[in-house]
Amino acid sequence: MAKDKKKTFVKWLEILQQESWQLELLISGFAIFLLASAYDELDSFEYQIYLLTTGSDYYGTLVPLFQLLRGSWYVLIINLILHVLLRGLWISTIGIRYVSGEIEFDFLNFSPKFDRFLKKRIVSFDVYIEKLEQLCSIVFGFTFLIIFILISCGIFITGIMMLAFSLEMSANLNQPEWLIFLIPFTFFYVFGGLIYFIDFITLGWIKKRKSISGMYFPIYRFFSFITLSFVYRALYYNLIDNRYGRKVVLFLIPYALIFTLISSMTFQTQAFLPNYRFNETLGNNSYDDTWDGNTLMSSASLYSKFVDNGYLELYLPYIGRTDDNVIKILCPDIEPAKKGVFFFGKGDKARNMMNAAAALDCHSQRFKIYVNDSLFSDVKYRFYDHPQRKNKGLATIFDVSFLNRGEHKLKIEVLFARNIKGKDTLIFQLTDNIPFWKE
Repeated sequence: MAKDKKKTFVKWLEILQQESWQLELLISGFAIFLLASAYDELDSFEYQIYLLTTGSDYYGTLVPLFQLLRGSWYVLIINLILHVLLRGLWISTIGIRYVSGEIEFDFLNFSPKFDRFLKKRIVSFDVYIEKLEQLCSIVFGFTFLIIFILISCGIFITGIMMLAFSLEMSANLNQPEWLIFLIPFTFFYVFGGLIYFIDFITLGWIKKRKSISGMYFPIYRFFSFITLSFVYRALYYNLIDNRYGRKVVLFLIPYALIFTLISSMTFQTQAFLPNYRFNETLGNNSYDDTWDGNTLMSSASLYSKFVDNGYLELYLPYIGRTDDNVIKILCPDIEPAKKGVFFFGKGDKARNMMNAAAALDCHSQRFKIYVNDSLFSDVKYRFYDHPQRKNKGLATIFDVSFLNRGEHKLKIEVLFARNIKGKDTLIFQLTDNIPFWKE
C-alpha cells in the first residue's frame, strides 16, 4: 500500500514537473505586475524609514533591512522578466520545431568551415530545447533562492545591530554582568556567521573536512535556525548536487557584485559644476511648494521662494537624534513625554502631562533667525506637524513687509551639543542659508 502511494506520488510529481512551465509563467507574470505596482509604495516606505531615523539612532537598524528589501525587489523583477523572456524563447522553439523539425545543415549549404563549427555547437535542435528548458527552470529557482538568502542576510545583520545596541546600553548603564555575557556572544555571533557564510559559498567545504566538521556542526545548527536557512536548504542542496547547479550557485558572488556595481553607477556629464555649492545653489527642496515629495529634509524650509503678502512662513524640523541631547542640557528640569524607542498605550496621556508652554519656550531657544545678517529678536514659534513632510517641529510666521522688493537671504543658526574636553557644550552653528524674493 505504501509503495503504491509512493509510485502514485512520484508519477504525479513527474507530470507536474513536465507542466511546471505553465505555473512558472503564471507566477512570473503575476509577480511582475505586483512588483511594478509596488514601486511607488516602495519609495513612500523608504521615506517613512528615513523619517524614523531622525528620531533615534535605534531606528537605524531599519535602514539595512529596507535596503535588502529594495534589493529583493530589483532581483525579483529583473530575474522574473528574464525568466519570461527565456520561456518565450523556449515556447517559440517548440513552435518552430513543430513546423520544420530538426535543423538540416546539408540544405543550408554552408562552407565546410562554418558547417563544422555550427554542427559542433548545435548538436541537435531537441538538445537545444532541452537545455533551454533546464535554463528556464534554473533561473526561476535561482531567483527565489536569492530572495531567501537576502532574507537570511537581513536577519543576520539585524542580530549584529541588536547586539551592538545592547553592548552600548550595557556600557552606558554600567552593567558589567551583561557585558560579561554579551562580549563573548557577540564575538561568537560575528565570527561564527562568517564561518557559516564561507561554508555556504564554498558549497560545503567545511562540512567535507572530517577533522573540523564536528566542531562546526553546532555552529551550522545554530545559524541554520537563526537565519531560517532550513526553509530553503533542500533547494540549495538539490542545486549543488550536480555540475550545472553548482555553477549556478557559484554565480551568486559575481551576480551580487555585478548587481551592486550597476545599481550604484551614476553618470556625471557636467564637468565644470562643483560638487559642493551650498551657498550658490537654488534648491527646490528648501521650499514646500516645490519639494519633490521624496527627499527627506532634515533642514528648515520656507513655504515658497516668493513672498507676496509680506509674511514669511518658516518650518524648523525636530531631529530627535541630535536635538534631544540639546534639550536635556538646555532645560534639565523638563521631563520628556516619552522614554525609550517603542511607546504603547499611554503615549497621549504622557504628552498631556508635559508642560507644553515650557517645552515650546525651551525649543525656541535653539534657533537664531537672520534676514540679510540682521537678527530677528522677537520670533514667536509654535509646534507644527508638517502635512507634506510628515515630520514634527516648529513653525513661525514673521513680518518682512519692511524689506525692499527683490532677493533676500534667510540664515538659520541651530544649537548643537558638542563634547569639548570631556564636557558637553552647546554651540550655535549655521545650518541653512535660504534665498527668497519679496514681491
